[in-house]
Amino acid sequence: MRVLLLALLLLVQVFAISTLVLKYTITADGAVEFSAKMRALLVNNSPYEVNMSGAVLPPYSAVIVEKDVKDVYPPFLKLDVNIEYVNGTYSEGVLQASNRTVVVIWLKMEPLLPIEIPAIVSVAVDDKVALLYDDPPTSVSQVSGTTVYYWSVLVRNTTVFKLALRVRQFGSFGAVKMPAITVTSALDLNNTINTIERQIESLRAAEAQLSNFSKAATLFTDLVYGQAQNLTQLIQILNVSGIALRQGAVALNASTYALEALRRQLLALGDAASGVATTLNQSLLLVDYQYTALITAANLLEVQSSALSSYSRAASDAAKGLGDIRNQLYNTRGNLVELRRALDSSIENIKEAKKRLSGISINISAAQDALKSALAVLDSAEAQLRSLRASVDALISTVDSLISITDSTIKTINSAKRSLDELAPLLNQTAVSTRGNATRLREDMPKILLNASRNLVEVSQSLYQTGDEVAKLLSPVHNASRILHEMGIRLEESAKSLEEYRLEQLKALPILGAVRSLIDNYTQLVQRQIRELELQQETLRRYYGLVNVSRLEAQYVVELPVAVENITIPPPRLVTLEKASGNSLSMPTVPLLSLAVGVVAAVLFLSRAARRRAS
Repeated sequence: MRVLLLALLLLVQVFAISTLVLKYTITADGAVEFSAKMRALLVNNSPYEVNMSGAVLPPYSAVIVEKDVKDVYPPFLKLDVNIEYVNGTYSEGVLQASNRTVVVIWLKMEPLLPIEIPAIVSVAVDDKVALLYDDPPTSVSQVSGTTVYYWSVLVRNTTVFKLALRVRQFGSFGAVKMPAITVTSALDLNNTINTIERQIESLRAAEAQLSNFSKAATLFTDLVYGQAQNLTQLIQILNVSGIALRQGAVALNASTYALEALRRQLLALGDAASGVATTLNQSLLLVDYQYTALITAANLLEVQSSALSSYSRAASDAAKGLGDIRNQLYNTRGNLVELRRALDSSIENIKEAKKRLSGISINISAAQDALKSALAVLDSAEAQLRSLRASVDALISTVDSLISITDSTIKTINSAKRSLDELAPLLNQTAVSTRGNATRLREDMPKILLNASRNLVEVSQSLYQTGDEVAKLLSPVHNASRILHEMGIRLEESAKSLEEYRLEQLKALPILGAVRSLIDNYTQLVQRQIRELELQQETLRRYYGLVNVSRLEAQYVVELPVAVENITIPPPRLVTLEKASGNSLSMPTVPLLSLAVGVVAAVLFLSRAARRRAS
């Protein structure tokens, strides 16, 4: 049991990380050598020595093991190299150079998978070679007197990287080895596929949010359009109600003239009856004259009785007209109540739209601005609708007051009509009585005259009282007419304000259309990105099926030729021995000749070595 537990412990604490290394060596002549190795990092975290994959791992150690593989693996990064020699000549692996010679290298990198691939370009140079570059290196390090430059490059589509090398000085044999350029790229398929999967999930979540936002924008557009339709109907109702109220005010104002004429007629009748009574009292001795006057008075009373009947009908017509106005006021009140109910419904719809818009969360700045603008429009609309609802409540209260005034006026006119209806028969009775008493005038003259005078005084007082009642109606009817006129104007002004608000709401529809178009564009962009990521994911999975390994590393080594100093050997000179003073000989300097021969031999040696390496 202990052995089993120990084996399980070792299994957990010893693990290997395998990487497929694809190495491509590119010579200056353009030849490419390929090799593939499986490199494994063996890690032993146990306190025991472990033998794994033919390697012995001490406790708590790590070992890198490489193994050649013969399979053919498709690359994931393509590299094309173009080399240009400035002020130098390349031939058969040797670069004839000088201190002015510059080697320009173009590295054209292209990913063979539909993803961005990171790469590192590195060059190790010593003091004999100067490195020229346009982009500053990402990092620089010193290794044993050699400076190593590193560039981090993210390869998208086709990426071109440029470097240049210049010979500063040559070695003791007139040659210098140009440094190699290494391009290294690592790819972890599993991590990349998982990362793309997370990006797809994030984009799908964003697509769902955009869909919700699009639905909210559509709902808000329908709400604004429906509200505009409701406002159109409401404006029509207000205009019609305003016109009806102003027409009712004109009719009610016209009735005041009829009431004034009635009042003056009643006062004239009262004055006439009073005058007749006075005349009767003063004419007791003038029997014949009084007889005639009584007959005349009877006729006058009959005429006035007929006039009072006409006034009664006029009062009845006025009461009927006021009844029609009261019905119009009730209709107007019903319209205002419906208007208030429609406003309440619109306010609730705006609250629901604000609640839905406030519940939407999106990280797109243009959509956030559009959402804030929509919320501001809703707040303004809600404030205006609440103000309009308060105005409608005030209008309802005013209409209720007008209804009360109209009811009181109708009661007063009906009371005056009843008085007129009572007074007309009384006048007829008085006329009959006057005619009946005229024949008995001479028999019982004083008594008859006194009775007639008393009756006429009563009639005169009744006429005066009726005139006073009619006078009381003038001010309420005039005030009711003025209030109806003001109400009509206020309703028309409210209709005008609502029309302006409706036009503002209609102006918001193009903005909402632009917001929906922006959302649709973002949605299409997100969907296109999802399709691209799915295509990348599928391509990576197929590539994974081809290589059957998750971690890959591509190494491209660009080897440059040996630079040999271009030396022109002068032709040999003829030496003449001459006798000098002191019997000494003058001859060419031997060390210079030896140096020239050594340089030629070195050049030939390096040329042959370069040819053998190229072959």
